[in-house]
Amino acid sequence: MKNYKSNKFSKLIPSVFLSLSVSSSVYAANMFEAIEQAITSNPEVLEQLNQKLSRDFEVRQAKSGYLPSIDVIAGYGSESSDNNSTRAGANGSHKNSMNRQEATLVLRQMLFDGFETRSETARQEFRSESANHQLMNLSQQITIDVIVAYVNVLRTQKLVEYAEENVKIHEKIHDQVGLRSSMGADSQGSLSQIAGRLNLAYSNFEAEKNNLKDAKADYERVVGSAPSEALEEAVFDLILPKTFADTLNRAMDNHPSIKAARADVEAVRMQQNTSKSNYYPDLEMELGQDWADNQNGVRGHDNGHYAMLNLRYNIYQGGADKARISKDAHLIMEAQSRMDVTNRTVTKAVDIAWNAYQSSTRRADFLQKYVDSTIETRDAYDQQFQIGERTLLDLLNTENEVFSAHSENIKNQYENLIAKYRVIDSMGMLLNDLELSVLTEAPEMAQK
Repeated sequence: MKNYKSNKFSKLIPSVFLSLSVSSSVYAANMFEAIEQAITSNPEVLEQLNQKLSRDFEVRQAKSGYLPSIDVIAGYGSESSDNNSTRAGANGSHKNSMNRQEATLVLRQMLFDGFETRSETARQEFRSESANHQLMNLSQQITIDVIVAYVNVLRTQKLVEYAEENVKIHEKIHDQVGLRSSMGADSQGSLSQIAGRLNLAYSNFEAEKNNLKDAKADYERVVGSAPSEALEEAVFDLILPKTFADTLNRAMDNHPSIKAARADVEAVRMQQNTSKSNYYPDLEMELGQDWADNQNGVRGHDNGHYAMLNLRYNIYQGGADKARISKDAHLIMEAQSRMDVTNRTVTKAVDIAWNAYQSSTRRADFLQKYVDSTIETRDAYDQQFQIGERTLLDLLNTENEVFSAHSENIKNQYENLIAKYRVIDSMGMLLNDLELSVLTEAPEMAQK
């Protein structure tokens, strides 16, 4: 596979996502270009990417609890006062009006919040990790979809070519029988037989051409453009595990959907720790500076500053804290159940992929021997037909068997190729083994 990789594709990202304007008229020449184009233009990938990036900023938001907050409050306006200070004035008036000015600068620093900031930061980090694994999983799903669509086009192209060759063979036999019939060597019945088989060959040819149209339509749906008329052949040069048990163990350790499920469980655990923080007091340091002029009917400034430790401890909140912690406990069990479902889904995928790979591998030798024997029989029958030792029906039957054998062999070869990639995909290692990475920053940021 690596020999098909272009230089710009040694890392799929960020170069892939910098070309979001890839035209649907651009045809991929090999499988890597098809994967690049598919992921680049897939809106689900961009949706998942932005979800991941938004969660990264939620981590930053949670960490802000460790830092101080600074508030500035300022005001200016007119004040009319009637109080003891104004009534004691020399002018005998109970009221005093003046322009009031004030400003306050306050710095607050959290010293202890019951581990809420620490727990919330960890929760958001696990959520970001989960989103990243989900992005990996989605990118891998698209990659295997492209591989299947790409290989199916190659397979149907080969079947069309062979069906066309089968038509030419039957046309040649038809011409030979027609000539022999005109010379009285074959009966009209023989000509009817070959005419019927020729029409069957035409039918098979049309069926394969229709299958190719379907394969190309599926390719266009997955990749985003029609396939090139000259696709490079796909090969497999990755290393497969030796046993099913090894495959399953790697899947449990590496599959991004399982990693995402594990991160989701931990995120809910941290959410419960955040809820438990309400059982602790909050302690913060507050530093302030006040500036004031003409307040409460007294002319002149009134400035001051202070430094305080503020303690807040909620004694009772109507049972809300206990209910919240109980709710989080059920959310943990829910996340664990989802993880169990994911484990079973991955196990099933590994089982199916491994069995398909083993079956197609075992069939390969049998089918090749089947092709060789049918060709040998066909050649012998053809020679015997020329000297009258075999009937036309015998020859036509062997031609049909050769066609069926070749078709089955071609199908199995490409099924085996897909099965190998599915084994790697079932372990969650397809992107890694193909040396592809995923986008970690927004396209406009990647351009800087």
